[in-house]
Amino acid sequence: MVKLEEVSADQYEEVEVLSEEEDYSDFSDDEFDDEDESLLDRITALKDIIPLKHRNRISNSVSTLSSWGKTGATFVGKSAWVITTSMFLLVLPLALEIEKEQALVAYEKEALQQQGTQQMLAAGQPQIPGQPQQQQQPQQLRAPGF
Repeated sequence: MVKLEEVSADQYEEVEVLSEEEDYSDFSDDEFDDEDESLLDRITALKDIIPLKHRNRISNSVSTLSSWGKTGATFVGKSAWVITTSMFLLVLPLALEIEKEQALVAYEKEALQQQGTQQMLAAGQPQIPGQPQQQQQPQQLRAPGF
């Protein structure tokens, strides 16, 4: 991270100019230990590298993107609520009635099968001479309430 320090004019005149013969480096002689630096410190230092114009553009892009994300999430949530409540109010009762109708049809089929087996059993019994032959007519099933 860069630290700025104000230097007065008096101090500037006192600074000794290094001769060309001396080794001069842009880097300090202190060794930098990157293990002591945290990830947050490194990210904060990047702020100084990126120019202000680009930082503002990035900030505006991120805020616009987050605004669109929040709007989209709100829309999806409200739409899910409307669809779910509509399903409960409209489709669920219809599905229950269809299930009842299928159960009634299955019951009627079972009753017809039982009636068919009774007729087969009655037809398979030997006829005793002298007794009148019983004719059974198939009974019609009626739905409850009719």
